[in-house]
Amino acid sequence: MEEHHSLNSLMIVVTLSFLIPIFLDRIRWRFLPVVVVEIMAGILLGKSGLGIINDDEWLNILSTLGFIYLMFLSGLEIDFDSFNVKKKTTEANPLKVSSITFLFILAISAMFGFVFQAMGFVSDGIFMTLIISTISLSIVVPILKDKGITNTPYGQSILLTAVISDFATMILLAVYVALQADNLAKPLLLLILFVVVFFFYRFMMRFKKGKVIERISRESVQLGTRGVFALILFFVVLSEEVGAESILGAFLAGVLVSLVSPKKQFTHQLTSFGFGFLIPIFFFMVGATLELRELFRDMEALMIIPLVLFSYFASKFFPILLWRKWFSWKETLAAGYLLPSTLSLVIAGSAIALEMEIITHTVQAALILSAVISTIISPILFQKIAPEEKEQVSKRISLIGANTINLALAKQLHQDGYSVTMFTSDETLLDPQRQYPFESRVVDNLNSETLEKYGVLESDYVVVFTSDEKLNIELANWAKLAQVDNVICRIDSEERLEGITEGVQPFSTYSSNRILLQALIEHPSLFRFLQTDQSLQEVQIKNQRLHGKLIKNLSFLGDALVIRIYRENDMIVPHGDTQILLGDVLLISAERELTEDIRRECA
Repeated sequence: MEEHHSLNSLMIVVTLSFLIPIFLDRIRWRFLPVVVVEIMAGILLGKSGLGIINDDEWLNILSTLGFIYLMFLSGLEIDFDSFNVKKKTTEANPLKVSSITFLFILAISAMFGFVFQAMGFVSDGIFMTLIISTISLSIVVPILKDKGITNTPYGQSILLTAVISDFATMILLAVYVALQADNLAKPLLLLILFVVVFFFYRFMMRFKKGKVIERISRESVQLGTRGVFALILFFVVLSEEVGAESILGAFLAGVLVSLVSPKKQFTHQLTSFGFGFLIPIFFFMVGATLELRELFRDMEALMIIPLVLFSYFASKFFPILLWRKWFSWKETLAAGYLLPSTLSLVIAGSAIALEMEIITHTVQAALILSAVISTIISPILFQKIAPEEKEQVSKRISLIGANTINLALAKQLHQDGYSVTMFTSDETLLDPQRQYPFESRVVDNLNSETLEKYGVLESDYVVVFTSDEKLNIELANWAKLAQVDNVICRIDSEERLEGITEGVQPFSTYSSNRILLQALIEHPSLFRFLQTDQSLQEVQIKNQRLHGKLIKNLSFLGDALVIRIYRENDMIVPHGDTQILLGDVLLISAERELTEDIRRECA
């Protein structure tokens, strides 16, 4: 009978987790995070409300697994490529901005932490400091994506501040718990945990490249998914064995998977499983187990709610005022309202604090309730104040070397909306009778030192097209080693191909002319197509909501023609019933305005 009752509670929770997103969409409350509504539903149906959802064995086990998986996804969300930023000195450097911001956040949080200790609400100010300084990635990331500003300097600054806060507070929390233990060996055991993480990373990088794994992965055994769950449980158990919290092990497992750079479809699969089943159960149980009745009877604990909420906002808002140096007042204030949103780590930290007897049950309820309120208020304020999405920044192209081909190419690229700069040592470009729509710079020497001063390394594309092949190879290798994403190098001699760095795209005028001439002979209509106003553009599917959609159901495509779909190493000829997947690259033909609209929808 008890098992039947447990299944009833589980059935209610799973059913509501299915209905809540539909309900929010129908009433157009998309500003409200689903997890917040799940917690509120748990409060209504749990021990503080109607008592329909019971705290039983089934739900406790699944809730624990959901919490562990949420910590894993928090680690998985960290994009370490975002730490490698290359911006002009006149613009905001997101890594620098976010690092300075976090240090101020930590300092102000420490002030509030010790105030709470002095007031008698908590017995440890340092622990409270870590609780206050947290920022919820699970709230910040979707808001930035919906706003379409993730890849702007402003969006990256917000994102990196949240990432650094999430990562640093998680590690500091684990170190602090280890240092509080009576056993002095625990901090050393924690160090062993990080050593194991390092060796696992090296092993996984080799394991990933194995042909056996690639062959098995094509079968229906879902080897990657099995490996991820084995990795999570291994690090959870290892964390507990060395005296750390299980959440650290789950978080580090997520960091490891993120470092290996899994395919977008695989990441989507992992996220879908977590937020589709386990994680909603955890958030429901957070609300269901809150002691709100005792909280409302305890005036001291009740008084802490506005104080905690103020500390969440003040600890982030005041440091964000430094951003006025790089951003507008609207952007600065909007970031100050978004970053106080915090949830998952507050829940984790308060559970640990309760276990260590740093706080009481009612103070724990006050901390979580304050976090829930912050996740409701912060997104609304950000959406109201943040400036509307800016037009997509045009891609920067640096053309090195001037000749008839380059000049014609630069004109066409400029017309197509690219930001083009040509670098040459030919002083005839200074002839006032020559008017070029693109920017041109005449330099004394085409060398790396001179080009770096003009910000060539900040370009999206570097095209080296001088008549000196040796110089072309030297500059192309320099740009690629400086991590420019797209480098094209003119090389007409096949014997020189061995001298270029991996990732540099060689270009030969001889072979290109031959291929084009052959195409015009075999496909005469191709040349007419290339001369039309419609241009060919590549658009990558980054919007998770488009995963698995049929092309015929994508209304935003309008009159655009999807010519090819590039999926990993495969090229697909699309039809109306062709499914698109996360990470696909669509080759489309459309007018420029429509192409930009499509790009925004897919972002």
